[in-house]
Amino acid sequence: MRIHAWRVPPYDNGMYLVVDDRREALLIDPAMGERQAIAAVEDGGFRLVEILNTHGHPDHVYGNAAVKEATRARLAIHRLDAYRLGSKRPETTFEIPPCDADDLFDEGALGYVADLEMRALHLPGHTEGSTCFYFPTEDVLFSGDVIFKGSTGRWDLPGGDREQMERSLERLMTLPPATMVYPGHGATTTLGAEVRTLRVMREAGVLPGLKV
Repeated sequence: MRIHAWRVPPYDNGMYLVVDDRREALLIDPAMGERQAIAAVEDGGFRLVEILNTHGHPDHVYGNAAVKEATRARLAIHRLDAYRLGSKRPETTFEIPPCDADDLFDEGALGYVADLEMRALHLPGHTEGSTCFYFPTEDVLFSGDVIFKGSTGRWDLPGGDREQMERSLERLMTLPPATMVYPGHGATTTLGAEVRTLRVMREAGVLPGLKV
């Protein structure tokens, strides 16, 4: 598995292209990096099979429509966040091109690319359908806005919930500590490195119900 990673302005979004040995690819959170993503797919001679959204916030999904049109890839999101994408999506701070999902997932194995073992981990708290994509044989996690290097995702936006975030973070910490985390914003980290972060947030009363 090869990972092509970008830090996309203006919100420092993590955009990731995951490619298998047969040059089939998944794009995680196009953000506002649609031009870079399309160029990478074309220049690499990859076949983009699926666009995956970790959640439906505008800064993560803005490029969905353009990438989908250019590559003919399908678009997938957790079913609880699907309402954030289409023509009836809620009003947001900036307008995004509407683009309905083709595929809705819940929890469990995702077989979009046969050669890559991938699981959807439904970890609400940031949004209702917030999801991490876990590649167990690679010890790799694409965490969206659940956990970052030195912090966690917000829970004070519509659809967020602090107690759900606490339970989601606890569940995340049951994965191997060496798991490499590719977050929705900022630099990479490992789950083990973020245990201290979570304990500091708990002791400061930010996440008072967290058990880690």
